[in-house]
Amino acid sequence: MKILIAGAGDVGLHLCKMFGNEKHQVSLIDRSEERLKIASSTFDGHTFHGLATSINTLQIAKAGESDLFVAVTNDEYANVTACILAKKMGAKKTLCRIDNHEYLEEDKRAHMQDLGVDYLFYPEEIAASEIVNLIRQSAQSDTLTFGGGKLFLHVVKVEEDSPVINQNLDELYNISRNLEFKVAGIVRNNNTHIPQNSNEVLQPNDLLYVVATSKGVELIKKYFNKKSDHIKSVIILGGSRVGINAARKLASTHTVKLIERDRTKSFEISNALSGVLVINGDGRNIDLLMREGISSTDAFVSVTGDAEVNMIACLLAKKMGVKRTIAEIENTDYIRLAENIEIDSIINKKILSANKIFSFTMNDDVSSINCLTCSDAEIIEYIAKPESPITSKKLKNISLPQQALVAGIIRGIDPIIPDEETQIRPFDKVVIFAMPQVMAEVSKMFKPNSRFF
Repeated sequence: MKILIAGAGDVGLHLCKMFGNEKHQVSLIDRSEERLKIASSTFDGHTFHGLATSINTLQIAKAGESDLFVAVTNDEYANVTACILAKKMGAKKTLCRIDNHEYLEEDKRAHMQDLGVDYLFYPEEIAASEIVNLIRQSAQSDTLTFGGGKLFLHVVKVEEDSPVINQNLDELYNISRNLEFKVAGIVRNNNTHIPQNSNEVLQPNDLLYVVATSKGVELIKKYFNKKSDHIKSVIILGGSRVGINAARKLASTHTVKLIERDRTKSFEISNALSGVLVINGDGRNIDLLMREGISSTDAFVSVTGDAEVNMIACLLAKKMGVKRTIAEIENTDYIRLAENIEIDSIINKKILSANKIFSFTMNDDVSSINCLTCSDAEIIEYIAKPESPITSKKLKNISLPQQALVAGIIRGIDPIIPDEETQIRPFDKVVIFAMPQVMAEVSKMFKPNSRFF
């Protein structure tokens, strides 16, 4: 697929890397030569210096020949204009990053499509929805579901006093009579490792990515002493667009307080939101948090736009007894640091947006794909086609790359945690945990009559 991306910011660079791993033909436009130099070191595609709204630049970059044109600059109007021009030149699909929730309304979206903008995405809306999903989930760390809720990705940290320390995976699996979960990935010392056998020994501070049935999730929570938290009250720190959207979505079902430092902005937010108590103050102030009942609050969400403030605030809230903390961290250098200081969930608009955009390049044998916040790995749900290599033999005889693992299967309405004797059948939904660099090889296994070497 020919993909042209306008904007070499965090989202654009991340997309270049993702699309490049999938062997797509990727090109990049940006007005900054410095950002283009950084991009050239991370992917093998062509770069074009110029404005995304310049007809000459778009013509030089062959926007009209692109299968997908993605506009992700920081300028909403430039993105819309670039998509309109690219579509008029012949681009098959256009995708636009916006900052205005109004454009997502059904009647407004129709106008945008008439102009040539096929798809719209609003990173702050995506992040707010993710926060709401995390708060509404009863399990502490369920992050993804597969097969319509038949399988779950559960993330759990091996604490210093955990009973699994120095156990191997085979011993961990023995806590249930039937195989109800599988450790698909382990993040250790900031490196992602995909275990290839059950002899892998678990160590303190390992972060485990576990694919499990609903029964398996409960077993894991019980064994690791992780409680399910019923969230009723929420404090949101930061009147950003993410914070406002999250508060608006939660107001009808939760008791919500929003803290904003700027006095004028506090009044504006208060007038815009109903059912939300807006407080003007500094959320890092312990006395203020105590007055607002932080110790009896169920969830604390920090979305100030400053990663350091968000981490410190969440750490403080956790120490004061909050059950669940969620921090927005856009600086990728801080993500693993945040995980190590026991922030329960991390929101990163770049990764969430990339997941959304990446879905537009899926083949019909892929039903979902997700990048993971605290891991370099990706998790994909494939649909096994008849006569594809993945269905030809038992898993023990299938030559998947070393950096890939079949973590779960949904067969009809039945979830299956596979072992080496399992054989995938046509039309099974198959959950694969893998590193990005081997995804192209894995994809071949799901294509009919393909040959895999």
